[in-house]
Amino acid sequence: MTSVSVTFAAPYPWALAPRAARVDRERAKSESALLRDSFRWARRDRAPEFCPPWAMGQELGWRVCSPVDVAFTPLEQVEVESGDDPQAAATAAGASELWQREGTALAVAESAWLHLYQYRSLAGRWENMFLPNGQGTVEWRLGWTPQITRGYFLLVLPSDNDTGLQVPTGILSSTVCDKMTAAGTAAIAVRPTKATRVRRGQEIARLVLLHADSLRARATYPDAIEEDGSDA
Repeated sequence: MTSVSVTFAAPYPWALAPRAARVDRERAKSESALLRDSFRWARRDRAPEFCPPWAMGQELGWRVCSPVDVAFTPLEQVEVESGDDPQAAATAAGASELWQREGTALAVAESAWLHLYQYRSLAGRWENMFLPNGQGTVEWRLGWTPQITRGYFLLVLPSDNDTGLQVPTGILSSTVCDKMTAAGTAAIAVRPTKATRVRRGQEIARLVLLHADSLRARATYPDAIEEDGSDA
């Protein structure tokens, strides 16, 4: 069987390309043996590292980590028609900034973290790492690029860790990955839900490779029960 690979390039020196997680089974075995050999009652034989479904789930895919230290706060955004007077549109929404995004405009209250990390792009221009994306989310440019084989997809999942950031579940096709590579950086959407500080290297999301068959799969029910739970 031909193996499938995913390529993560990091064209920027500050970028942290996604990395595979590893479950330390040997450490868990050592801790279990230490308790068993040294103590009468205390045990650690039911550690999650000894559960194959859990361990395989932890090692599935790749972890996406923050490339910077940043203190997030919730970002209120109002979608408006900017017309020929953008400042008036921002004022009408009670905001101080107006961001143009793909045919619409977002009025946003001033937020220091939104502007803190402007980076020098591959073209030599200063670019914003964070772009208001609507519905309280921002597009977070991460500085690495993904390449996958056609017919495969990258599933974006929230981290299991409580970072104070919601990460909407999404799917990146090979075409989208190619566009990200051409743009010089991948991006994911995050929604700050509270004041929270994220450190460089801290996990913020996960990526899992999917085949097209995964998107076409349907459930069958031997007892003739429809997918919505009702009798056929």
